[in-house]
Amino acid sequence: MHRIAALLDDALEGGLGSAAAVSIGDQGREVARLVRGLTRRLPTPGVPVDEQTWFDVASLTKPVATVASAMVLVGAGQLGLGDPVRRWLPGAASTGTVRELIGHAAGCAAHVEFFRKLRVGSHADPRAELVGLAAAEPASAPGVSAVYSDLGYIMLGAIIERAANAPLEDAFTDLVAEPLGLAARFPGTSTISVAAATELDDREGQSWLVQGRVHDENAYFGGGVCGHAGLFARIGDIATFAAAILDTANGQPRGRLRTETVQQFLSDSAAPETSWRLGWDTPSLTPGVSQAGDRWPRIHAVGHLGFTGTSLWLDLQRRRWVTLLTNRVHPSRGGTSAEAIKTLRRAVNDAAFAMLERE
Repeated sequence: MHRIAALLDDALEGGLGSAAAVSIGDQGREVARLVRGLTRRLPTPGVPVDEQTWFDVASLTKPVATVASAMVLVGAGQLGLGDPVRRWLPGAASTGTVRELIGHAAGCAAHVEFFRKLRVGSHADPRAELVGLAAAEPASAPGVSAVYSDLGYIMLGAIIERAANAPLEDAFTDLVAEPLGLAARFPGTSTISVAAATELDDREGQSWLVQGRVHDENAYFGGGVCGHAGLFARIGDIATFAAAILDTANGQPRGRLRTETVQQFLSDSAAPETSWRLGWDTPSLTPGVSQAGDRWPRIHAVGHLGFTGTSLWLDLQRRRWVTLLTNRVHPSRGGTSAEAIKTLRRAVNDAAFAMLERE
């Protein structure tokens, strides 16, 4: 872990956010954990981070909350992968299925700045309005190619609500968090305490630090709870979740997850020639490209990234994981932070693999 500690310290000293946490697992159990930094740099230095510090996990919301909830619902027969999207969202432009939506192959656009409309004027139900905007956005033919889509997951979050007959935050708590013992949650429009800050941003007509509220603008102005972003978690939550997915995939079901369902999600693709499985990406075969690093396995491996500087990679056969939580967008997403977090992710994963191979 000395190598990983040095990587985190160097990154923080170089201005890549203010906080970082790492968890490494092997054979389904955590073998190392490390936290570094402060909850913020600006406008004044924050408090030191520890294992109880909350991170805005950004798009890790997708696998941890949205996809995991879908796994439980599919396993229970409450949601069908072959269901047309329009069965659940009659006004949707996409003619795809739930499976294609989860696999980023339902023809949905990658990203649209709906927040520019939602932040102006009053909105009686911004959550419903955001879903309506995403569903109505023109879509291409499904099943042809995979395009990583926030819009698809905004819609998927709404479908989970309908299938579970509960708001997404409650569905996640009931289906995933409580059965697995996770404290992870959607703060929604409230502010979560002792969180790593994200961006010094212009919100609601004034410049202020986003801390304890979701960083993603569509999620923020769309009510705070979405299928694509909005989840906050502690490093231990992501470690526990990783172990649960790995155990379940290897025939030791955890919580309300079912082995055959998890295995299908981790192996099935909704479009030809794509790296995406159902809700999870796989490492690139091209050397020097994957943010899993070059030493992480290329087969029987899945992972996901988050815009705020988070990542989670799983080695399904060895039941290993590496998760990195940072606030790389603090105090700004600009500059070199987008490239720097790629470098850090690769280095941390390579160092973690080397550590595990020596043990």
